[in-house]
Amino acid sequence: MRDPVLRISCLDAFYGDFQALFDVSLAVQANEVLAIIGANGAGKSTFLKTVAGLLPARPDAVWYRGQTLGGRAAHDIVRSGIALVPEGRRLFPSLSVEENLLIGGQLGRPGQWSLERIYALFPVLRERRNLAATSLSGGQQQMTAIGRALMSNPDFIMFDEISLGLAPVVIRDIYAALPEVISDGTSAIIVEQDIGRALSVADRVVCFQEGRVSLEGCPAELDRAAISAAYFGV
Repeated sequence: MRDPVLRISCLDAFYGDFQALFDVSLAVQANEVLAIIGANGAGKSTFLKTVAGLLPARPDAVWYRGQTLGGRAAHDIVRSGIALVPEGRRLFPSLSVEENLLIGGQLGRPGQWSLERIYALFPVLRERRNLAATSLSGGQQQMTAIGRALMSNPDFIMFDEISLGLAPVVIRDIYAALPEVISDGTSAIIVEQDIGRALSVADRVVCFQEGRVSLEGCPAELDRAAISAAYFGV
């Protein structure tokens, strides 16, 4: 098997004295989509934040393309090629849609993504580019958050609760755009509450339960009973 582009080894994560992740190990290959599922509080968002440099980690707990990333600053991790679409979008409320997108490209990392390609992917953003980003609908804000992450020209993109709180028609449109987002060797992690949706797009699935990996496998190999047991811990 090829060496993974992202390798997580015995990762622990804390909020102060509270431990949120326990000895998590997993790997993601080039051009692979990994879905992470689990109940609220299982540690999914904590995992993404730790990989993205928003929470501390041991240097040797996070490896990307053969280099240690654990404990490095978030902007260094973006510069290395990893981008996060955070839960709740986290757009800059004082900036327009286009200004939010441009913020994503501030590090000047070369690649295929530009304003024009973002607008081609999400045409509604071109129409609303001069509006305050937080005046948009939830789905349009999610498109802006995805576009902002893509403007950093990542090789690896992580989506935290990509469909949370969105109307079904908006979720459909965002998932329809994913094949273009995840192309040309780009890898992805998708944290998703909708298990069916996660299974439909993922090459592999990992379930978290109380901060630990409780199940891992290919969607075709996992039955609903196994997923339910791993999800709820019963």
